Amino acid sequence: MIRYFLFLFLPISFLLAQTPLPAGGTAHFMGSGNCQFCHFSNGGNVLTHNGVDVSPPTLWRSSMMANASKDPFWRAVVEEETNTFPLLKDFIETTCNTCHAPLGYTEAKKSGEQYYTMAQVKADFLANDGVTCTVCHQIEPSNFGSNNSYSGKYSITNDRIIYGPYPEPFTQPMAVQVNYLTLYSDHVNNSELCATCHTLFTPVIDDQNQIVGTFPEQTPYLEWKNSVFNNANVQCQTCHMPAITDSIDISAQPPWHTVAYTPFWRHEFVGGNVFMLKLLRDNIDSLGLTASAAEFDSTIKYATNNLKEKAASLSLTTRTVRDTLFIDVRIINTTGHKLPSGIPFRRIFVNLKVKDQAGIAIFESGKYDENGVITSEISPYEEHHSVITSESQTQIYEGVLKDLNGNVTHTLLKASGYLKDNRLPPIGFRSDHPSYDSTGIFGEALADENFNKNPEGVEGTGSDIVSYIVILPENGSYDIEANLMYQSIKPQVVDNLSHHQTPDITAFKGLYDNADKTPILMATAMGSETVTSTGKGSSFFIPSNYAEIYPNPVSYGMVSNLKFSVIDPGEVVISLFDITGSEVSRIKQEHFSKGEYNLELNTGSGDLRNLSNGVYFIKVQTISSIVVKKLMIVK
Repeated sequence: MIRYFLFLFLPISFLLAQTPLPAGGTAHFMGSGNCQFCHFSNGGNVLTHNGVDVSPPTLWRSSMMANASKDPFWRAVVEEETNTFPLLKDFIETTCNTCHAPLGYTEAKKSGEQYYTMAQVKADFLANDGVTCTVCHQIEPSNFGSNNSYSGKYSITNDRIIYGPYPEPFTQPMAVQVNYLTLYSDHVNNSELCATCHTLFTPVIDDQNQIVGTFPEQTPYLEWKNSVFNNANVQCQTCHMPAITDSIDISAQPPWHTVAYTPFWRHEFVGGNVFMLKLLRDNIDSLGLTASAAEFDSTIKYATNNLKEKAASLSLTTRTVRDTLFIDVRIINTTGHKLPSGIPFRRIFVNLKVKDQAGIAIFESGKYDENGVITSEISPYEEHHSVITSESQTQIYEGVLKDLNGNVTHTLLKASGYLKDNRLPPIGFRSDHPSYDSTGIFGEALADENFNKNPEGVEGTGSDIVSYIVILPENGSYDIEANLMYQSIKPQVVDNLSHHQTPDITAFKGLYDNADKTPILMATAMGSETVTSTGKGSSFFIPSNYAEIYPNPVSYGMVSNLKFSVIDPGEVVISLFDITGSEVSRIKQEHFSKGEYNLELNTGSGDLRNLSNGVYFIKVQTISSIVVKKLMIVK
């Protein structure tokens, strides 16, 4: 049985809050309203910086952490999973509530309950305090950094110890008012604290409702380990709780408290989820949230700044050869994990426009509509591109999940691996790192020589270069604009939810349909070129990267054809790679003259006769370009 109690001493600011934070408590936890009793801004010398309220409850209450259990998208996803696997409903809900409603979950487990369900969360006002103050500050470090700390296996004892970042803490107020012992411990500043929930391995469930393995659903901590940020001691908190170096008095109680500390970590907890923060702000009353619209606006500002100033850099170079415009767009991941990271429902993509003198787009890759749908995107998913020659191609950085049968899935508990994971790795990321087995790159990006590699083939750039080739219609000046766009939720994921007409899914869909789904602009790069001698259709300007495979897929033992073109005479290397990026066969390496060629690929002879069914990549490398095409071999 969970025990609650209320305090008789509440600050005026708490009583006047637009929507009060919960002030109850349990055997192990306190609602955030109790923390606010001491840790609130008085507008003067306490928890105020440059006239702005920086108190932890104020900054935290409009974060995704505070609203983890009320997030309507999360609730809809859980409902979709339980609809798919109804026999495992209690198990699935308990697994998800471990980190989204940790207060209620932990009390239930300590009381000997086997499950902690969504119905219990919805009925528990303290559980709906989200990832609250006394959860994170009670996690102790005994299992930090080990596999048995991941997936919500945080350790909270029965000792009511609150860990803080400052030596020699003033312990009496917390001991008297909320019955916690306050101790200093530097582990609250370590990434391993965040990793207890943000490194998540989910069960893989087959069609017989049997758990047959685990899948690394989100691994930002392991990605960070495989980066330069780890070695430089740039922790999760460095970016997601930016520090104020000025001295800050952190408590308004007791009234004579005057001790100031430095640094002070702002409890913003923002990533890039601007879309969901706006949705929460616009539906405060219906979702029963404890933050005001103004507080959400502040958090939205911080998250937007995170995306635009801290997440990535974008640049482009251009050149023309007669009527052909060549554009190289370079994206560098400047975060300490993959971009995007976390749950694999997010994506970034490149929107590239070439405009004529009248401002009319004569070429646009990555065009999207008002619903955030990329209008040229193909099903079941868009492959990774090293070179783009058509408006029908878009460079999308994303994780595409596969089920046990190798098909695309948007159901997390069906996910057994990735068909595609070309999310940009952090700088320093290498395939020989111990964590690579859980954080690897999958799909066509493995064969892309610009993806996370420098010109010498050394890994760790944290970048990618996408080359665009555009045939220009006439002489004149052309403006080039590259935009890097971010989406918190891929439209395909929402489409998958729409197959179910159940309460939480229907509720989320109603909110989603009325929300602004415009992708968030992360970065822009501009350029221009002037053309004075177009080829007017001259065959000389067939792009040297042109290559097609047909038929594709091809049955094992049958013949497919590789059609490709060469502009610049010289050595051409044609290679076959498997899905891990290993070269299986050097199909051809010889001098080619300018022209178009057709090469037979006989899967029943030579090096190709030993291929098993699956996905492979053909790379055609000329002296001026590289193109990679996917080849599927089936029975």
